[in-house]
Amino acid sequence: MMVSAMRWTALLFLPVLVGAAEIGGSKVNTVYILPMAHGLDQHIANRLTRDRVVEVVTDASHADALLTDRLGGPLEYQLEKLHPTPKPPEEDAESESDKDAGNEKAAGDQKDTGNQPDKDASDATNKSDSANTRRAPRLIKEAGPPRVSTFGGGKGTLFLVDARSRAVLWSVYERPKRTSPDELDRTAKRVVDQFKKDLAGK
Repeated sequence: MMVSAMRWTALLFLPVLVGAAEIGGSKVNTVYILPMAHGLDQHIANRLTRDRVVEVVTDASHADALLTDRLGGPLEYQLEKLHPTPKPPEEDAESESDKDAGNEKAAGDQKDTGNQPDKDASDATNKSDSANTRRAPRLIKEAGPPRVSTFGGGKGTLFLVDARSRAVLWSVYERPKRTSPDELDRTAKRVVDQFKKDLAGK
């Protein structure tokens, strides 16, 4: 009888993987952790996995939420890439009737004038297109994703952001006193303990 009671007691304290952590009105099964200052993200990933709180994924497209130590441009870019904002209906392409009307008008104008496009103008257009093509790689490079730097983070506040709604579901302030691996691990433990505590209070 005593052995049986001890076995049940041990089972009660085993860590249980949460099927779906509900927080901030959203169900979170999977979390993607963005790079953080001093590698804190690695320690938090370790703690979340060991304590089986939520599943940590390495592919952001499979994440229900993202954990980050900063809000702003790089995060917005990441979220937009994962789940693009739908375009309003009025920004869709022209209707077929509008296209047909435009084509008929253009054909009529050309027939009325009876003029062929000027060769010099055509050559200038081709040269302009060629110049734009040569400049295209530089333009694409300049319009790339915002640079993600861990130097901007490390202020101590962490945010759990819903990948679809982009709402901040949960946040905590835990700033490491030092940047040693042991201190970062202790900080990660406090973060995860607070996360579990907040989940249990729901």
